[in-house]
Amino acid sequence: MKHSIFTLVLYLIIHTGALFSQSKLTEHTLALDKPENAASASIEDFAWLAGRWDGKGFGGDVEETWSPILGGTMVGTFRLVNEEGPDFYELLLLAPEGNSVAYKVKHFHPDFTGWEEKDELISFPLVKMTQDAVYFHGLTLQRLGDKCIHYLAIGQKDGTHKEVSLEYMLRDHPVSAAAQELSTSVQAPNEIPLLILGSYHMSNPGQDMFNLKADDVLVPKRQEEIQAVVDRLALWRPTKIAIEARYGDSIVTERYKAYLRGEYVLRDREEEQIGFRLAKQLGHEMIYPIDVQVDMDDSGLNGVIASNPAKYGSYMQELPVIGQMAIAQMDKWLNEGTIGSMLYNMNDPELNTLSHAFYFRVFAPLVSGDNYAGIDLINSWYHRNLKIFGNLHQITDRADDRIFIIYGQGHVPLLQQFAKDSPYFRVDDVQEYLRGL
Repeated sequence: MKHSIFTLVLYLIIHTGALFSQSKLTEHTLALDKPENAASASIEDFAWLAGRWDGKGFGGDVEETWSPILGGTMVGTFRLVNEEGPDFYELLLLAPEGNSVAYKVKHFHPDFTGWEEKDELISFPLVKMTQDAVYFHGLTLQRLGDKCIHYLAIGQKDGTHKEVSLEYMLRDHPVSAAAQELSTSVQAPNEIPLLILGSYHMSNPGQDMFNLKADDVLVPKRQEEIQAVVDRLALWRPTKIAIEARYGDSIVTERYKAYLRGEYVLRDREEEQIGFRLAKQLGHEMIYPIDVQVDMDDSGLNGVIASNPAKYGSYMQELPVIGQMAIAQMDKWLNEGTIGSMLYNMNDPELNTLSHAFYFRVFAPLVSGDNYAGIDLINSWYHRNLKIFGNLHQITDRADDRIFIIYGQGHVPLLQQFAKDSPYFRVDDVQEYLRGL
């Protein structure tokens, strides 16, 4: 992108629209007729924007971070990063102008030298506001829950405008003044760090709704890859290793003790290949099974679907399509990469979000009258994972505990969410320890 050209077209967006009546610049952006016609607004109307937003745009990764309202303004930063590194930065300001609010921008090269002259900036006056969108001159922010799409009208040489969109998701909410005041009056408990690794099932047990056909992890190549994963995870220094085995299972704990004595050969299971191996490498005397088995309540699904096949059958038809697509992608990751790269991809936050949304996309709509079959199935899934999470409290007995958890990838979104909701735990980023494997 040529920065000088980009700055020029932004300037044209702002300064040519004032010659005309209010109109559309592009499909999603508007022009302001005269500065005095700017829409009325207060800075409080933009409080929802505070936080860290990231996404895709301009051919790379984009991030915007906005501070909460302070002193009657909001201050933000923007950066675009592509494969070669940072492309450019922006300093952002939302500030009152008369009875309206303007969106102001200054641009900087990767070395932080400015595009604009010292006293110059780009200012987007406010055209109008609706319930879910804010229209500045040539810039629209459309909010859809925790998603926000920015539409930018870029002027062309022939006088038309080209629309560019940037799609963001809200990742971090700032702490409000009220919440901060409350938190200082309530003593916070000690937070136990968790590192949660979502894994595929290496032994091909075939017990899930959709199952990846994994290759033999006992061959020398895969053993080297597993050891590389264990070496990275050891850098996190966990004090306990929690695995997907029934809570209180003495057979599993005895196997681990036999493994420590050199009397047990690890099987092709992720809880042993990674869990046992990591625990031994760190000198742990114990392994900690935390699993709970709960029957998934799908007893009423057939009744719901039979009540209106045309309506409910379509949801179930999505089930194999989505499942097979996911398995095909994981199969590609595993066949073309290492076990480390496979686990890195499987623990991508966006993948976890999509994995969890699957339950609400397919099963939540399966409700007919007083038959809440889809909701009952989701409830069973939450019930199991809540009990698993409860077992973390049972194995936590030291203030300095650091618990590593290895589980089937489908459990990770809920375990992470429960830890986020709990004042007793925090979750560290497992991808940081898998990058580059």
